[in-house]
Amino acid sequence: MLLAVLAVAVVYMGVRVIGRDLGAATHIGVGHVDDEKAKQGGVPANAVATTAVLAVAVPSPAQVAAPLPVADAALHARGGAKLETVAQLLLSAARDHLARKVTPTSYSVEDPRANSGSHLDLLERALAGNLSLKSALVRHRARNPQAYGLASKPAPTLDERRRTWTTDNLVVFLDTFAEKLGNEPAHVFEAGDIVIVQRKRGSPRSLAAVVSDVADDAGNPQMIVLDPADRTPRELPIRPTYTIMQHFRLTSAHLDHMRQALDLGTGRAPLGTTL
Repeated sequence: MLLAVLAVAVVYMGVRVIGRDLGAATHIGVGHVDDEKAKQGGVPANAVATTAVLAVAVPSPAQVAAPLPVADAALHARGGAKLETVAQLLLSAARDHLARKVTPTSYSVEDPRANSGSHLDLLERALAGNLSLKSALVRHRARNPQAYGLASKPAPTLDERRRTWTTDNLVVFLDTFAEKLGNEPAHVFEAGDIVIVQRKRGSPRSLAAVVSDVADDAGNPQMIVLDPADRTPRELPIRPTYTIMQHFRLTSAHLDHMRQALDLGTGRAPLGTTL
Protein backbone atom coordinates (compact mmCIF):
# COMPACT_ATOMS: atom_id res chain seq x y z
CA MET A 1 0.00 0.00 0.00
CA LEU A 2 2.81 2.37 0.91
CA LEU A 3 4.59 1.65 -2.38
CA ALA A 4 1.46 2.46 -4.33
CA VAL A 5 1.11 5.83 -2.56
CA LEU A 6 4.75 6.68 -3.31
CA ALA A 7 4.29 5.79 -6.99
CA VAL A 8 1.27 8.06 -7.27
CA ALA A 9 3.21 10.90 -5.62
CA VAL A 10 6.10 10.52 -8.10
CA VAL A 11 3.74 10.62 -11.06
CA TYR A 12 1.99 13.68 -9.62
CA MET A 13 5.28 15.53 -9.18
CA GLY A 14 6.37 14.65 -12.72
CA VAL A 15 3.19 16.01 -14.21
CA ARG A 16 2.64 19.12 -12.10
CA VAL A 17 6.19 20.32 -11.29
CA ILE A 18 8.60 18.98 -13.91
CA GLY A 19 6.05 19.35 -16.70
CA ARG A 20 5.37 22.95 -15.69
CA ASP A 21 9.10 23.66 -15.68
CA LEU A 22 9.47 22.25 -19.17
CA GLY A 23 6.49 24.21 -20.40
CA ALA A 24 7.95 27.44 -19.07
CA ALA A 25 11.39 26.47 -20.46
CA THR A 26 13.04 27.60 -17.24
CA HIS A 27 15.47 24.71 -17.57
CA ILE A 28 17.15 26.18 -20.61
CA GLY A 29 20.61 27.48 -19.88
CA VAL A 30 20.32 27.20 -16.11
CA GLY A 31 21.51 23.69 -15.47
CA HIS A 32 24.99 24.96 -14.47
CA VAL A 33 24.19 28.45 -13.26
CA ASP A 34 24.31 29.13 -9.55
CA ASP A 35 21.59 30.98 -7.67
CA GLU A 36 23.73 34.08 -7.13
CA LYS A 37 24.24 34.57 -10.90
CA ALA A 38 20.51 34.13 -11.46
CA LYS A 39 19.81 36.82 -8.87
CA GLN A 40 22.14 39.20 -10.75
CA GLY A 41 20.06 38.86 -13.88
CA GLY A 42 22.37 36.50 -15.75
CA VAL A 43 19.39 34.33 -16.67
CA PRO A 44 15.95 35.78 -17.43
CA ALA A 45 13.19 34.67 -15.16
CA ASN A 46 11.22 33.17 -18.04
CA ALA A 47 13.89 32.36 -20.62
CA VAL A 48 12.19 30.83 -23.64
CA ALA A 49 14.05 29.38 -26.62
CA THR A 50 12.74 31.02 -29.77
CA THR A 51 13.74 30.94 -33.43
CA ALA A 52 14.18 34.47 -34.74
CA VAL A 53 12.71 35.05 -38.20
CA LEU A 54 15.02 37.40 -40.09
CA ALA A 55 13.46 39.55 -42.79
CA VAL A 56 15.76 39.25 -45.81
CA ALA A 57 15.32 42.13 -48.23
CA VAL A 58 15.16 40.68 -51.74
CA PRO A 59 15.98 43.35 -54.34
CA SER A 60 13.50 43.85 -57.09
CA PRO A 61 14.57 43.34 -60.71
CA ALA A 62 14.78 47.13 -61.07
CA GLN A 63 17.24 47.28 -58.18
CA VAL A 64 19.52 44.62 -59.60
CA ALA A 65 21.97 46.46 -61.82
CA ALA A 66 23.69 44.47 -64.53
CA PRO A 67 27.50 44.70 -64.45
CA LEU A 68 28.66 47.67 -66.46
CA PRO A 69 30.99 46.97 -69.37
CA VAL A 70 34.47 48.21 -68.63
CA ALA A 71 34.09 50.94 -71.20
CA ASP A 72 30.90 52.26 -69.60
CA ALA A 73 32.67 52.65 -66.28
CA ALA A 74 35.12 55.16 -67.69
CA LEU A 75 34.34 58.66 -66.52
CA HIS A 76 35.65 62.04 -67.56
CA ALA A 77 38.24 63.28 -65.09
CA ARG A 78 36.51 66.65 -64.91
CA GLY A 79 32.88 66.45 -63.80
CA GLY A 80 32.19 62.71 -63.95
CA ALA A 81 30.17 62.73 -67.19
CA LYS A 82 30.19 59.60 -69.31
CA LEU A 83 32.66 59.57 -72.15
CA GLU A 84 31.82 59.23 -75.80
CA THR A 85 31.90 55.59 -76.90
CA VAL A 86 35.22 55.67 -78.76
CA ALA A 87 36.90 57.53 -75.90
CA GLN A 88 35.59 54.85 -73.52
CA LEU A 89 37.02 52.11 -75.71
CA LEU A 90 40.43 53.75 -75.95
CA LEU A 91 40.62 54.48 -72.24
CA SER A 92 39.44 51.00 -71.25
CA ALA A 93 41.99 49.32 -73.52
CA ALA A 94 44.75 51.54 -72.14
CA ARG A 95 43.74 50.70 -68.56
CA ASP A 96 43.60 47.00 -69.44
CA HIS A 97 47.14 47.11 -70.84
CA LEU A 98 48.27 49.01 -67.76
CA ALA A 99 46.66 46.51 -65.37
CA ARG A 100 48.01 43.47 -67.23
CA LYS A 101 51.46 45.05 -67.51
CA VAL A 102 51.59 44.36 -71.24
CA THR A 103 55.19 44.50 -72.41
CA PRO A 104 55.74 47.49 -74.75
CA THR A 105 57.43 46.52 -78.01
CA SER A 106 58.96 48.48 -80.88
CA TYR A 107 57.27 46.14 -83.38
CA SER A 108 53.63 45.24 -83.97
CA VAL A 109 52.12 42.14 -82.34
CA GLU A 110 49.17 40.87 -84.37
CA ASP A 111 47.54 38.78 -81.62
CA PRO A 112 45.17 41.14 -79.77
CA ARG A 113 45.28 38.92 -76.67
CA ALA A 114 49.06 38.93 -76.42
CA ASN A 115 50.80 40.22 -73.30
CA SER A 116 53.02 42.36 -75.50
CA GLY A 117 52.37 44.97 -78.15
CA SER A 118 53.29 48.35 -79.53
CA HIS A 119 51.73 51.71 -78.77
CA LEU A 120 49.91 51.47 -82.12
CA ASP A 121 48.64 47.98 -81.31
CA LEU A 122 46.95 49.48 -78.27
CA LEU A 123 44.80 51.68 -80.53
CA GLU A 124 44.07 48.79 -82.89
CA ARG A 125 42.95 46.55 -80.02
CA ALA A 126 40.77 49.27 -78.53
CA LEU A 127 38.75 49.70 -81.73
CA ALA A 128 38.88 46.10 -82.97
CA GLY A 129 35.19 45.41 -82.37
CA ASN A 130 34.17 48.44 -84.43
CA LEU A 131 36.82 48.96 -87.08
CA SER A 132 40.34 47.82 -87.90
CA LEU A 133 42.36 51.00 -87.64
CA LYS A 134 45.29 49.33 -89.37
CA SER A 135 43.18 48.23 -92.35
CA ALA A 136 41.68 51.70 -92.62
CA LEU A 137 45.14 53.27 -92.61
CA VAL A 138 46.47 50.79 -95.18
CA ARG A 139 43.57 51.45 -97.53
CA HIS A 140 43.74 55.24 -97.18
CA ARG A 141 47.48 55.22 -97.89
CA ALA A 142 46.95 53.05 -100.96
CA ARG A 143 44.28 55.39 -102.30
CA ASN A 144 46.10 58.60 -101.41
CA PRO A 145 49.82 57.80 -101.73
CA GLN A 146 50.87 61.42 -102.25
CA ALA A 147 49.49 62.36 -98.81
CA TYR A 148 51.95 59.87 -97.34
CA GLY A 149 54.93 61.02 -99.39
CA LEU A 150 54.68 58.25 -101.99
CA ALA A 151 54.95 58.75 -105.72
CA SER A 152 52.56 55.94 -106.58
CA LYS A 153 50.26 53.36 -105.08
CA PRO A 154 52.16 50.88 -102.88
CA ALA A 155 52.23 47.18 -103.69
CA PRO A 156 49.42 45.17 -102.02
CA THR A 157 51.70 42.93 -99.96
CA LEU A 158 51.92 41.97 -96.30
CA ASP A 159 55.35 43.57 -96.06
CA GLU A 160 53.89 46.84 -97.33
CA ARG A 161 51.04 46.49 -94.84
CA ARG A 162 53.55 46.17 -92.00
CA ARG A 163 55.54 49.17 -93.24
CA THR A 164 52.36 51.24 -93.22
CA TRP A 165 51.85 50.82 -89.47
CA THR A 166 53.95 53.76 -88.23
CA THR A 167 53.36 56.83 -86.08
CA ASP A 168 54.01 59.22 -88.97
CA ASN A 169 51.42 57.47 -91.13
CA LEU A 170 48.93 57.42 -88.27
CA VAL A 171 49.27 61.20 -87.91
CA VAL A 172 48.50 61.69 -91.63
CA PHE A 173 45.48 59.42 -91.26
CA LEU A 174 44.14 61.14 -88.12
CA ASP A 175 44.70 64.55 -89.73
CA THR A 176 42.18 63.42 -92.34
CA PHE A 177 39.58 61.60 -90.26
CA ALA A 178 39.81 62.75 -86.61
CA GLU A 179 39.35 66.06 -84.83
CA LYS A 180 42.70 67.80 -84.55
CA LEU A 181 43.10 69.81 -81.37
CA GLY A 182 45.65 72.23 -79.99
CA ASN A 183 48.54 71.09 -77.82
CA GLU A 184 49.22 74.29 -75.92
CA PRO A 185 49.34 74.04 -72.08
CA ALA A 186 46.01 75.79 -71.64
CA HIS A 187 44.18 73.37 -73.91
CA VAL A 188 41.81 70.84 -72.34
CA PHE A 189 42.81 67.21 -72.69
CA GLU A 190 39.92 64.82 -72.21
CA ALA A 191 40.11 61.19 -71.16
CA GLY A 192 40.31 58.96 -74.24
CA ASP A 193 42.01 61.57 -76.42
CA ILE A 194 44.94 60.40 -78.53
CA VAL A 195 48.19 62.32 -78.13
CA ILE A 196 51.32 61.90 -80.20
CA VAL A 197 54.31 62.48 -77.94
CA GLN A 198 58.05 62.44 -78.28
CA ARG A 199 60.55 61.53 -75.59
CA LYS A 200 62.64 64.44 -74.35
CA ARG A 201 65.62 62.26 -73.52
CA GLY A 202 67.31 59.44 -75.38
CA SER A 203 66.00 58.44 -78.77
CA PRO A 204 63.42 61.01 -79.94
CA ARG A 205 60.86 58.30 -80.69
CA SER A 206 57.29 59.39 -81.45
CA LEU A 207 54.57 57.44 -79.70
CA ALA A 208 50.77 57.40 -79.62
CA ALA A 209 49.34 57.55 -76.10
CA VAL A 210 45.87 57.75 -74.56
CA VAL A 211 44.93 60.54 -72.17
CA SER A 212 44.01 59.13 -68.77
CA ASP A 213 40.86 59.83 -66.75
CA VAL A 214 42.86 61.03 -63.75
CA ALA A 215 45.11 64.02 -63.16
CA ASP A 216 48.00 64.55 -60.79
CA ASP A 217 47.76 66.59 -57.59
CA ALA A 218 48.42 69.78 -59.53
CA GLY A 219 45.59 69.05 -61.96
CA ASN A 220 47.90 68.20 -64.85
CA PRO A 221 46.51 65.62 -67.30
CA GLN A 222 48.14 62.21 -67.37
CA MET A 223 48.48 59.68 -70.16
CA ILE A 224 48.91 55.94 -70.52
CA VAL A 225 51.73 55.04 -72.87
CA LEU A 226 53.42 51.87 -74.08
CA ASP A 227 56.99 53.06 -74.49
CA PRO A 228 59.47 50.34 -75.54
CA ALA A 229 62.07 52.15 -73.45
CA ASP A 230 60.15 50.87 -70.40
CA ARG A 231 59.33 47.32 -69.39
CA THR A 232 55.69 48.03 -68.61
CA PRO A 233 53.04 50.56 -69.63
CA ARG A 234 53.06 53.72 -67.56
CA GLU A 235 50.52 56.27 -66.45
CA LEU A 236 52.28 59.58 -65.94
CA PRO A 237 51.94 63.33 -66.51
CA ILE A 238 52.30 64.17 -70.18
CA ARG A 239 54.74 67.05 -70.20
CA PRO A 240 57.73 66.35 -67.89
CA THR A 241 58.95 63.29 -69.83
CA TYR A 242 57.45 63.86 -73.27
CA THR A 243 56.81 66.70 -75.69
CA ILE A 244 53.30 66.81 -77.14
CA MET A 245 53.48 66.79 -80.92
CA GLN A 246 49.83 66.25 -81.89
CA HIS A 247 46.48 65.96 -80.15
CA PHE A 248 43.46 64.18 -81.67
CA ARG A 249 39.93 63.27 -80.60
CA LEU A 250 38.23 60.30 -82.23
CA THR A 251 34.47 59.69 -82.04
CA SER A 252 31.88 57.25 -83.36
CA ALA A 253 31.01 59.73 -86.11
CA HIS A 254 34.63 59.67 -87.25
CA LEU A 255 34.60 55.87 -87.44
CA ASP A 256 31.41 55.98 -89.50
CA HIS A 257 33.09 58.44 -91.87
CA MET A 258 36.09 56.12 -92.23
CA ARG A 259 33.88 53.14 -93.10
CA GLN A 260 31.97 55.08 -95.72
CA ALA A 261 34.95 56.85 -97.28
CA LEU A 262 37.12 53.73 -97.40
CA ASP A 263 34.39 51.16 -98.16
CA LEU A 264 35.08 49.26 -94.96
CA GLY A 265 32.59 47.03 -93.20
CA THR A 266 32.20 46.75 -89.45
CA GLY A 267 34.44 44.59 -87.34
CA ARG A 268 38.01 43.50 -87.80
CA ALA A 269 39.17 42.98 -91.36
CA PRO A 270 41.20 39.84 -92.20
CA LEU A 271 44.98 40.12 -92.29
CA GLY A 272 45.12 39.90 -96.07
CA THR A 273 42.74 42.77 -96.73
CA THR A 274 43.37 44.24 -100.16
CA LEU A 275 44.74 47.72 -100.37
